[in-house]
Amino acid sequence: MKIILLMNPGMVSGFNIGTIKMSQPRYGQVTYWQFRWASLNPVIKVGPMTKLILDYSSYGDALLASKTLGMVHALTGNTHFPLPWPTEFPTLVALTAKQVAFADAVTAAGDRDKVKISAKNALRKELLVMIREIGTYLQIKSGGDRTILETTGYDLVKARVPSPNPPAAPQNFKVVAGLLPGSAVASAKSPRGARTFEVEYCVGDTSVPANWKIGARHGACGKIKMDGLERGKDHTFRIRAIGNDGPGAWSDVAVFMPS
Repeated sequence: MKIILLMNPGMVSGFNIGTIKMSQPRYGQVTYWQFRWASLNPVIKVGPMTKLILDYSSYGDALLASKTLGMVHALTGNTHFPLPWPTEFPTLVALTAKQVAFADAVTAAGDRDKVKISAKNALRKELLVMIREIGTYLQIKSGGDRTILETTGYDLVKARVPSPNPPAAPQNFKVVAGLLPGSAVASAKSPRGARTFEVEYCVGDTSVPANWKIGARHGACGKIKMDGLERGKDHTFRIRAIGNDGPGAWSDVAVFMPS
């Protein structure tokens, strides 16, 4: 399991990590690793969780001032993040003051005075750092709870939903006679991502789904043995691979008459 910490401890001066306690998840279960930070009481979940966007450097000056004002309003009186905040992080009062100073500097720099622009740019950098540090606290305090993070005024990182990627259809599918009467042995080339294989056969009209029966399920596709087949009748076989994202497409069919 890959564990990703929510933040780099070096981001905030004086920020200490407490004892890390972990429990091994059982196979097949969705489990979170949990630990506690020295300065915060809530248990932090590391794993699938909602995350805040912490970088707003792409915002223009006016939009950044407006966005920060929205954060201030959202965090004022927010019961999910009661005051005072841990001393390792900027205060809400400091964020409010920095937002006001930056908004005033943006207005003042409208006359394109170089000194005023330089002062505005310096405040912008300080504000972006403060937004990131406070956002880190909010992320930790919330434990990644989406409902709570939606109350912060910050934007949320959109969760990436992986596209299903089942295995391709097995190639070089062949069916030959087995050692016993009424038996057959199937083989194919395994596609990437295959975990198990399923062989079906049909006696009769292949366009009728009910005519298809499961011949075998196997962990490899080198020699898949099947027995109990009807002797003297053509059987149409097909195989598909099953991976982590489910079953793939069926192979080309192979026709064989058991003897």
